[in-house]
Amino acid sequence: MSLFSLTLVLVSAALHTSWNVLVREQRNLNMFMGISVVSLWLAPLLYALEWFAPPVLSVVPFHIVWGGVFLAIYYYGMTRSYRGGDFTVAYPLARALPVLFVACAEVAMGNAPTPLGWLGIGLIASGSILLPLQSLREWKLARYWNQTTLWILMAAFGIATYTLIDQNALRQLPNGLSFAMRYGALESVVAAIFYWLTLRVTREDLGLPARLADWKLPVLATAFMFGSYSLILWAFQSDDRASYVIGLRQISIVLGVVVGAYLFHERGARLRIPAAVVITAGVILLSLA
Repeated sequence: MSLFSLTLVLVSAALHTSWNVLVREQRNLNMFMGISVVSLWLAPLLYALEWFAPPVLSVVPFHIVWGGVFLAIYYYGMTRSYRGGDFTVAYPLARALPVLFVACAEVAMGNAPTPLGWLGIGLIASGSILLPLQSLREWKLARYWNQTTLWILMAAFGIATYTLIDQNALRQLPNGLSFAMRYGALESVVAAIFYWLTLRVTREDLGLPARLADWKLPVLATAFMFGSYSLILWAFQSDDRASYVIGLRQISIVLGVVVGAYLFHERGARLRIPAAVVITAGVILLSLA
């Protein structure tokens, strides 16, 4: 991986950690719905830019629509998995599984990771699975395979699918951050519409802030999340393998461990530091692959 792509992914990981820190205590809000509503505010600006700037929507319309659909699937899967299961299990699995899914898809498309890349991907996935455990004796299939597993798999499938769609789309657009940002914003608008429709059909609570002042957190979370993924989209234009890009992004899990220990004084699990070391080793291998 080039130094440029590596830098983009590492900055993205830092931003991704930041938005998760912002919302870590806000379990009473449907943060994905809040982010969706904020994204919809961008719609008039995006429509205007399509007329006065080089177009994006007309170049990759189906990518934007289908990417938005699978982004909404990710939102819904994560919402249900957070509500019904252990956050410390759901989050690492939902981040690790897409790396494996995308790598397998690349094999099918004839662009398989190198042996060094596979080793890095395997270490990242293994470290993510070990992260929630207090000790190896705690490892039980029931901890990972339970009533929330379906929602975790849904979220992981959504991430993997929109990742492959987005990489293909960005290769058809001119290289540059402005195009990556506009594509990401348009996709987020589509995702917001489909996510809202999904919540209405399933009769889920929208979980939106009740007061105007309470919208500050969703706005900040949207800015960090949007900035983070825009850099990933830009990296897709410079790197051949999406599995490497999203694999490297999992360094955000390690950053989250550090932030939790030093900023929130969380009591570290016995395997948390070794698991973070394993993930870091995987990230280093991917950067060299």
